[in-house]
Amino acid sequence: MTVSLIVTILWVLLISAVGMLPMRFHKRFGFPMLAVFPFVLVYLAYDTGIWWAVGLFFAGLSIYRYPAKYLGLKVWHTVTGRRR
Repeated sequence: MTVSLIVTILWVLLISAVGMLPMRFHKRFGFPMLAVFPFVLVYLAYDTGIWWAVGLFFAGLSIYRYPAKYLGLKVWHTVTGRRR
């Protein structure tokens, strides 16, 4: 097993543990894990290939579905210039 896969597994286990914490701790621990996510993603893609990184991207998107929805709507409103 490569080091990048071990790092990825640790990231998934840590973010899952953060998800089990009470809601008041989600921002405190979840956003730093979100900031680390692109680095883990690039490291995994570099070390094992793009398909593992695509799988991790979709797994991370399912974990961070509400921030992704908020960011997607914000980008959509900026591009279209209108609200709903």
